[in-house]
Amino acid sequence: MSKIVTSIPLPPVFYHATETSYWRRDDADRWFKVNESGAKNFVADRSYLKSPANPGTNSEVDLCLMEIQAKQNIAYVGPLAGYDAGVYRVCGNQILVTDSPQFITPKPGGWPTLDALFSGMLVDGIIDQRPYLYGWIKNAMESFRQRRWKASQLLAMAGPVGSGKSLTQNLLTVMFGGRSAKPYMFMTGNTQFNSHMFCAEHQMLEDEAESVDIRSRRHFASNIKTILTGRDQNCHGKNRVALILQPRWRMSLSLNDDPERLQVLPPLDQDVRDKIIVLKICKARMPMSTGDPELDEQFWKKLVSEIPAFLYHLDQWQIPENLRDDRYGIQAYHHPEIVEKLEQTSPELRLLELIDRALFNGIALGRPEPWEGSAAKLEAWLVRDHSPVQYEARRLLTWQNACGAYLGRLKDSDNELIKGRITKRVLHGQTIWTIRSPLHDEPVVEDPGQPPRPPEGLGQ
Repeated sequence: MSKIVTSIPLPPVFYHATETSYWRRDDADRWFKVNESGAKNFVADRSYLKSPANPGTNSEVDLCLMEIQAKQNIAYVGPLAGYDAGVYRVCGNQILVTDSPQFITPKPGGWPTLDALFSGMLVDGIIDQRPYLYGWIKNAMESFRQRRWKASQLLAMAGPVGSGKSLTQNLLTVMFGGRSAKPYMFMTGNTQFNSHMFCAEHQMLEDEAESVDIRSRRHFASNIKTILTGRDQNCHGKNRVALILQPRWRMSLSLNDDPERLQVLPPLDQDVRDKIIVLKICKARMPMSTGDPELDEQFWKKLVSEIPAFLYHLDQWQIPENLRDDRYGIQAYHHPEIVEKLEQTSPELRLLELIDRALFNGIALGRPEPWEGSAAKLEAWLVRDHSPVQYEARRLLTWQNACGAYLGRLKDSDNELIKGRITKRVLHGQTIWTIRSPLHDEPVVEDPGQPPRPPEGLGQ
């Protein structure tokens, strides 16, 4: 091999085998793709000879490219959330990050417009939700600046149209480096490809989220855990081999606060409660005039101009001790009004309504005996012919063991009206559920046509 190839460092050219392409930097220090001919010209410009010393042998340029293919090959090329442009080794692979996020430098100063915006959105009577937003942003910025991965929560903002929730998401994009991605289709199982997500620090979910069926919501919940609490992420692009990367990102969701739209959120069960912050966004008067493109642009420029001072404030501000969390930095919070609306649409509460109609006639005759039996027996009773809830139950219990899963969530519910009504025990290897009737202050006369308990044999 030529002495020049072995005696000096290889030129700053990298080879991407999947695309059979080469990458180098331009005069502005930006990475761009070149073909083999372009790579050879670049190498030759570094004093490597294009012509072989002897006929039938490789030239110094050819030998150099062979060394580049062997030693400077990359498994991934492109932007990567939370990384500056450069070459890294991640999970055993050498990768080339082509672009850097554009973070804003914090500076002392005032931020009255942002303060007025967030106060109007997040102060709901005696409930001040600002510490949760500020703590979430503070932890995100610390992770980005330190170039250090840290588990995070989904920030969900629920409020009426025009309340500022989408505006806040756009401000978060600016704070988080200026890049955003739309992960919803992947998170609900509508596509298996997610490589576009790895190019942005802000994973932004907006009102385009349409899937409110429980399967999509559970899939969504599973991906919240995977994407936000796992360091290693599977990056899969179309017609590309998947590989593991370690992006540093945050995720926000904005949605309307009507019960139907809130069903986009997953059920807030024990498995996901600590991984979601749910804020109620109030519709207050904006701190500046808006309503036409010129006024809207002035308002936006004013808000962006105050971001350096706002971030400086967050650097000095300390999360209150009672709100700190060792894993996420800030505790999860769920506004009680949003939780109440969400619970009204949860499938487990719908099941309890059907149970009360089918087993207890929706009333409690004094304190009747609890019902006991397996989830399969309960489901069979609810969907049987002549059941008063036959059609509703069949629409609700559409997947295997749905009844058992919903009973489990009811058992673990913190809702005061539900707590203690559902319990379970294991008998001869089978889970036996005990369902107690709803309690009323005054007994109601039983409808003789509908007994409050199923006939003997249902619970066995």
